[in-house]
Amino acid sequence: MRDNVISFAKENFALEAMPVLTPMQALATATAYIVMADKKAVPEERAGLVSMLGKHVSKREMSSTQIQRLTADAFAYVAKYEYEKFLLSIEDTLTPAQIISVMSNMYELMIVDGHVIAREKELVDEFFRFFDIDRRIVNTVREILMIKNDTTMFLRDDHPNNGSDFRFMFLDRMDTES
Repeated sequence: MRDNVISFAKENFALEAMPVLTPMQALATATAYIVMADKKAVPEERAGLVSMLGKHVSKREMSSTQIQRLTADAFAYVAKYEYEKFLLSIEDTLTPAQIISVMSNMYELMIVDGHVIAREKELVDEFFRFFDIDRRIVNTVREILMIKNDTTMFLRDDHPNNGSDFRFMFLDRMDTES
């Protein structure tokens, strides 16, 4: 996938110097792409982004001014650069654990409002394909985040996840793979 993106970028984009992003800037920008996938930022998605970054203020790791700047810069980057260029620009920036974290945060932000639009899904799919994340890892992350964010199970006794036969699908897959 990475080779396809690189070929596409070389053929379709003028080669210009891309800003070098830190891992934290890459995280903020990746999630900003999800927020802006439908060209508008819904409150749940903005709140998810603020919550994800805001904990660093509580821990005194960053100031609120730094978070505001980080967020503003992320949205400005999204407005200026195509997603494929972003992927190329962070290719050598993130560690394997950071890659999984970015993908997980993108996915969680995508599902937080209860409505997944096609472009959000495309962005997450492009991300995990670009970084060649194993499909089993992707499926496990998705399943856990879907259950974590599906609060309807607390409102409906007949919710499929409330049955005594509930099992994580990824555990079943792990049993068959060993």
